[in-house]
Amino acid sequence: MRNSIFFSILLLIMKMTSCISLSEKSIPFTPSLVQYQFSEVDSLMLEEERPIAVFLHATWCKYCRNMEQTTFQNKEVIQVLNEKYYFISFDGEQKESVLFRNRWFKYIPNGRNTGTHELAIALATIDRSLVYPSFVVLNFDYEIIFQYGAFLESVAMKKILEEGKGKTRK
Repeated sequence: MRNSIFFSILLLIMKMTSCISLSEKSIPFTPSLVQYQFSEVDSLMLEEERPIAVFLHATWCKYCRNMEQTTFQNKEVIQVLNEKYYFISFDGEQKESVLFRNRWFKYIPNGRNTGTHELAIALATIDRSLVYPSFVVLNFDYEIIFQYGAFLESVAMKKILEEGKGKTRK
C-alpha cells in the first residue's frame, strides 16, 4: 500500500513537471524593442551612424496605445528597428525639458494641466497641425526624411523601415 501511494505521488509529480515544461516551450519568445532618449543620440551617432525613428504619442491617445500594443510588439518590426535605427518613443505632452542637438526643448502649457512639448511640435506637425500618433524618421543630419501622422500597422511599418530609411551613409 505504501509503495503504491509513493508511486502515485511520483507519477503525479512527473506529470506536473512535464506539463510545466511543455507550457514553457509553447510560449514564443518576443525580442524587446531597444529604446533611446534624445539626449543619447549625439553620442550614439559617434559610435555608429543610424537614422533615428521617433514615435510621438500622447497618454490619452487610444491609437497611440494600440500601436504600442500591436505594431511595436511585432517581432519583425522590433528586429528592423533594433538593427538599423535608434528608436525613441516620445510623449508629446511630457513636462520634462529635453536637450537635443545642443538646444533645450521645453513643455509649453496651453491651459489648465494641458500643454505640448516643443519637440513634439517640431517633429509631429503635419499641415500645420500636431498629430498623434506620428512616426518620424530623421537622417544623419537630423533632418526629417519621413513623417506620417496616423496609426501604422506592423506590415506597413515594416515596409517603411525596409524601404531604405535605415541605410547608412556611404
